[in-house]
Amino acid sequence: MNVVKSLLSSSIVLAGALLASMSAQAAPACGSVTPVERRIVEHANGDLESLRSYVWMTDIVHHVNMVDVRQHLDQWRATVDCRNQAAAAEQAARLAADERAAEAAGVRVAAR
Repeated sequence: MNVVKSLLSSSIVLAGALLASMSAQAAPACGSVTPVERRIVEHANGDLESLRSYVWMTDIVHHVNMVDVRQHLDQWRATVDCRNQAAAAEQAARLAADERAAEAAGVRVAAR
């Protein structure tokens, strides 16, 4: 009986992983942002003085100034939001697959 449960739970986990990877591939391409652009979006979501100070401090190293920020901030913000939503959906799919596999195997999973 344990062998059957083991094989069944393994196949369910494999199917869940396959479905999760397929849903991640089917997700729309969000584009990419550099770590500096991500930090700029984080500062832009705060107060304006924080954004100005961060851009001023990183201008020499990363060659991003307030003109660049003004021109590209909406695009960077949309990309960061899209990537965050895709990551949250992927995490939810993984948790759902884990719960289904645990239920099929008859194992109780502690709340996360």
